[in-house]
Amino acid sequence: MRYVFNDHFILVCVFLLGGLGFYYSETLKTLPKDFVWGRMIVAVIWLVTLLFGKIATLAEEADKVFILPKEPEMKGYLLRAVRYSFWLPFITLLLVSGMTMPLVVISTGWTFSTFFFFLATLAFLKISHLLLQKYELYQISTSQRQGGVILWALTSLLIILSGLYVSPYVGLALGLFQSVCFYFILKRKEQEVSLDWEGMIQKEKNRMHQIYQFIHLFTDVPEITSSVKRRKIFDPLLNRIKKNTANTYFYLYGRSFIRGSEFSGLFLRLVFVGGIILLFLKEFWISLGVSVLFIYLIGFQLIPIYVRFDYMIMTHLYPIPMKQKKQAVSQLITWLLLIAAILFSIFVIIALPVFSEVLVIIGALAVEVVLFSKIYVPYRLKKMEG
Repeated sequence: MRYVFNDHFILVCVFLLGGLGFYYSETLKTLPKDFVWGRMIVAVIWLVTLLFGKIATLAEEADKVFILPKEPEMKGYLLRAVRYSFWLPFITLLLVSGMTMPLVVISTGWTFSTFFFFLATLAFLKISHLLLQKYELYQISTSQRQGGVILWALTSLLIILSGLYVSPYVGLALGLFQSVCFYFILKRKEQEVSLDWEGMIQKEKNRMHQIYQFIHLFTDVPEITSSVKRRKIFDPLLNRIKKNTANTYFYLYGRSFIRGSEFSGLFLRLVFVGGIILLFLKEFWISLGVSVLFIYLIGFQLIPIYVRFDYMIMTHLYPIPMKQKKQAVSQLITWLLLIAAILFSIFVIIALPVFSEVLVIIGALAVEVVLFSKIYVPYRLKKMEG
């Protein structure tokens, strides 16, 4: 977590969440009382949030051999796994339900005290979801899995809508009833089947892989191996780099970025997310802050490419000064940030109606690219070597 929640990421989150929070607050002020679509929007957000969080069995390959004789005792262990897996989704539900409560109050006219009833309802629904995931660890058919998911999704949506449209007390009672029914019905069904050890181990591998993919956005993870693809379409870009001693590292880093999936995938994901956010922003100051923050975040995440080839002995034998290596990284980051800045400028032109505000954002992005590549990148590279 110290690699994920570093100083720079926390700074970005503070400004980004602050800007989005301000925009959300201003939007709520423009909504009329008894906003018709408010309850439905909240219901969809809550249902999607309930899908977050999977059961953590911590199963490994060797377990299907060494723990197989203890399969009858796995029922108690899996119940403890449900309790263990509940808390992280519950924190997510706490944050999301808290952020959506102002919209609930505007749409329903109820007080903020109903928040605790809605939170308890969502907690019961998440317990049912985890119990269903526990049942899917057994040897059941695909139709049973799909039927269980559909049943849970439909009943959960109806319960959320009942709480929003009828009464929070009704939603809480129905949520409790659903979790109790799921517990006893699935407990009886589990007694009729055996554990699917291969499936349980594979589900745990998939869960951990998703976690590693998220962490991989911030630091190198040994469990994630990057793939290399030909990408012949980008050969003209590489051919524009003169193949001489002065461009040795620039060609190496450029080739690695284009044909590797690690940094290119990171670059594309951040540009995509930033562009989608900018397309929906209509406030000048928020658009300026988001665009500047995403350019900074992209550049910061690209800096580790500097040590990409330090493990290769041949790069240490190059009769090339280290100064050229730093210049190559700065040059590559400059070009990539310029591409990102141009794309963000296009998104801003589409979203903002006032052209003078668009020009200010474009100018700010240009200045940031220069300052970042000429001042911040050399500072970070020096710090990495020290």
